[in-house]
Amino acid sequence: MSTFTAGDHIRVKRFLYAHHGIFVDDSRVIDFSGGRSIWEKPDALVQARTLKEFEGRRDAAEKIQHPQQIFGGLGSWPEREYPPKEVVRRAEAICRVAATKGAYRLSGSNCEHIANWCKCGAPESKQVRQVHAWHAGISFALLLGIARLPSRWKPMVMRVAVVSALVTIYMQYEAWTTPRRWRPILAEAELLLRGTDQKPS
Repeated sequence: MSTFTAGDHIRVKRFLYAHHGIFVDDSRVIDFSGGRSIWEKPDALVQARTLKEFEGRRDAAEKIQHPQQIFGGLGSWPEREYPPKEVVRRAEAICRVAATKGAYRLSGSNCEHIANWCKCGAPESKQVRQVHAWHAGISFALLLGIARLPSRWKPMVMRVAVVSALVTIYMQYEAWTTPRRWRPILAEAELLLRGTDQKPS
């Protein structure tokens, strides 16, 4: 038996990233998953798995505390947190929406976005925010460094700067287009939630 309670936002650490989900019980964790390989992510679905399947062979899940701190405590978000029963309701609603296949985007709609939407209504990703911040810092350093580098290093650094710019364009594209892609999916989940609210108990 695990120490988690229904409605907990949990994560399991992988190489270079963490995978997120909503705990219902040991036999049911709702997450946005589609295999461990990045190449399998286009077929990812919001689905239910056992806690053992969620954790994998070697990793142990841990609970995420809300509100989350960002950048070493310089800020925290989001402030709202739904009661555990409502978190489970939201997770079950988004799990029932069949249109989530093909909606996965590493930068714009990943497992953490969905877990945070269930937990507090904000489809956000702390991991993505941190990557964007680090990338902005690296890009700025490259721009400053090109002018001061010896001429023999400038072509290589210029190529790196171009790649960095292309990554920035991709991340911004994801940030702009993902909300439009997810709006009807979340709207359908909200409709399911309203429908269950209106049912007599």
